[in-house]
Amino acid sequence: MTGRAPLFAVRTDVHGDRVVVHRWFETGGAEVIKDFAVPVESKNAAAIADALNAQEARRKIPWVVCLCGSTRFREAFERANYELTMAEQIVLSVGWYPHAPDGHGEGVGHDSDEKVRLDELHKRKIDLADEVHVLNVGGYIGESTRSEIEYAIETGKTVSYLEES
Repeated sequence: MTGRAPLFAVRTDVHGDRVVVHRWFETGGAEVIKDFAVPVESKNAAAIADALNAQEARRKIPWVVCLCGSTRFREAFERANYELTMAEQIVLSVGWYPHAPDGHGEGVGHDSDEKVRLDELHKRKIDLADEVHVLNVGGYIGESTRSEIEYAIETGKTVSYLEES
C-alpha cells in the first residue's frame, strides 16, 4: 500500500540552541517535522522541548494520504480508502466519480470550468497531505493525475503508487 506505517510517536530533542521535532513510525523510520533555533539560553530550549514533548505525548498524529487517479477506478479508490483508514491513516479522496461506469457521475456532466475548479480543489487536498498515493490501475495515469503527481513532487510530498511500473 504506502511506504509509511501509522505514526508511533512524536519526540522533541534539544541540540545546542536548536529544538528538533521528529515523527517516529512503527516501522522504525523517522522524519524531522520542525527544526528551529531558540534565541535564548539552552536551558530554555530544554524547557521548550519538555513542554512540546508533553503536548505531543497526549495525541497521536496520523499520516494523511491523498488518493489520486482516474475516477473510472472507483473500486480502487474505495479499496484504498478502506485499507488506509484501517491502518489509522487520514484519507483525502475525490468527492464523486464522473468517469466510473457504475458511478454516480453517469449522466452528471461538468463543464471545463468545473473541471478546472475540481482539479484545483484536489491540489488543495494534496497541500494538506503528507503523501500522495496514486491509483494507477493497469499502469494508467491520465493527464489530471500526471499534473497532480508533478504538483506533489514540486511541493515535496511523498508519492507512492498502487502498481510499481
